[in-house]
Amino acid sequence: MKRIAWSFMVVGLVVGCGGNARLEMAASDTLRALADQVAVAIDEYHREVSNLDDTRESAVVSAFVARIKNDVDDESAVESHVTDFKSALGKIRTDRETEWLRQSASMENVKTLREVAAGLQKMAIDSLTLQDEMRRYLTGWIEARRQANKAMNSKGE
Repeated sequence: MKRIAWSFMVVGLVVGCGGNARLEMAASDTLRALADQVAVAIDEYHREVSNLDDTRESAVVSAFVARIKNDVDDESAVESHVTDFKSALGKIRTDRETEWLRQSASMENVKTLREVAAGLQKMAIDSLTLQDEMRRYLTGWIEARRQANKAMNSKGE
């Protein structure tokens, strides 16, 4: 998550308050790429942890079955094994829930990155629109000024 914080700082420095459309668009593209990479990393991590939890769960079940087979005639040992089994499965379940919460929080960060990227893109597009309007206004003003000067020069001759 430190990378995300640094990314926001870099984008903030690059974009600044001025509003350069090219920089805003580049920052938007960079944030979208970063969000995509972070999402892939989160997904890969989630799959790895899920596979590890499945392996742990399978090992716990196998160990439980082996213990029950060995102590089938000892009721107190069987009860102890059942308690241990429930405890082990509870820990795995807790680990899965914790990982799910972490994944959800991380994906919220990805969502935030994408929202910021979309905002930067909108700023870039709006900036381009304002530049185009300013260019048209200035071009029209310069042309009107030329026409006025031309008309004054024509009358003066």
